[in-house]
Amino acid sequence: MNRSRALLLSLVVFGAPVFSVLAHEGHNQAPGEAGAGPLTGPVTLTPQAVKNLGLKVESAELRTIEKTLTALGHVEVDPARVASLSSRISGRVTRLAVKEGDTVAKGDFILEIESRQIGDPPPRIEFKAPIGGTILDRHAFTGDSVEPDNHLLKIVDLSSLYIVARIYEGQIAQVQDGQKVRIRAEAYPDQVFTGVVEGHTAQLDPDTRTLGVRVRVENPDRKLLPNMRATLTIVTAEADSVITAPHSAVLGEAGNLFVFVQDDKDMNTFVRTNVVVGQRDDRYVEIIEGVLPGANVAVAGNYQLQYVTPTPKPTAPAQANGKGATKAAPATAGDGHKH
Repeated sequence: MNRSRALLLSLVVFGAPVFSVLAHEGHNQAPGEAGAGPLTGPVTLTPQAVKNLGLKVESAELRTIEKTLTALGHVEVDPARVASLSSRISGRVTRLAVKEGDTVAKGDFILEIESRQIGDPPPRIEFKAPIGGTILDRHAFTGDSVEPDNHLLKIVDLSSLYIVARIYEGQIAQVQDGQKVRIRAEAYPDQVFTGVVEGHTAQLDPDTRTLGVRVRVENPDRKLLPNMRATLTIVTAEADSVITAPHSAVLGEAGNLFVFVQDDKDMNTFVRTNVVVGQRDDRYVEIIEGVLPGANVAVAGNYQLQYVTPTPKPTAPAQANGKGATKAAPATAGDGHKH
C-alpha cells in the first residue's frame, strides 16, 4: 500500500473523508501527486473541510508595529514585599499553623514559642503575620528548639514581582525606565503577561558582559512564582497606523510571500494573495502591499490549505448534436465522496 492510499484509508477509518489534504514535505509536489504543486487559485471548502483543517481567520488591521528587544530572564520577589520571622528568645516551637505555600493575611496566627525562662507555666509568645502573602522558606517545625535570631520562615507578597532580564552591553542605550514589556513564561506558553521596565543593576556581569534589567509585573493570580524562567519582549520604539497581520498568516519564502484571504461573500472560499511585508515585532508583521485593512486572512490551518487537492464538480454530458460539452464548474475542495 503506497503512502497516499494509506493516508486516504486513515481518513476513511477515523472519519468520512471531506477533503483531500497532502502535507508538504519540502518538495514542489504534494506527496503522491505527480505534477501537483502548491495551490495558486481560489479554493472553496466544505464546512467540514474548514473544521478538519482547523482554519481560523483574523482581520488585517491598522495597528502599531513595535521595535522590540528580546531578552531572557527569571522571576524574583520584590525585596520590599518580603517579611522574615525570627525569635528574640530561646525556646521551642509548641504550635505551628502554616506550611510552605500557604497564603496568610496580615495579623493571622503563624506559630507559638514556649520560652526557656523558668515559670509555671513557662511564658509563651505568639507570632502573627506582619504582612499578607505566601509562606516560603520555612525552617520551623513543632517541637523544634529555637535560638535568638534563628530564621523561622519567610512571608512573600507575590501579587507584584520583578522579572530580571539580562541584556548585552550594546543594548543598554535602547532600554529605558517606563518601557512596556510582554512576558511569556514556560509554565504558561499561551498567556502573555505585561510589565514595565523599572531600573537595572548597578554594574555589568564581568563574565557575560550583560546588565540585569528589572521589569515590574503585576501578578494578582499568583501564577508567576520565584525562579520561573521567562522570555521578555521589551518595546523600544513604535510605528503608528500600518496595515498588519499576525505572523502566522504569512507563508512562503523571501520574495515569494503570500496569505490566504477569505472571500467576503463566501466564508468557505480562500484566495491565495501575494504580499510584500515590512517591519515586524513579536506579534504582527507589516503588510506593505497585497492586503487592505479589514480583510480576513487565514492564521491557522493555512499551511495545509496550500496543498488541498481541489475536487472539481463533474462536467455535464456532451450535447446530443456533438458540438461540444458544457464547461466544468469551478474547482472546489469537495466532500470526498466522488473520486
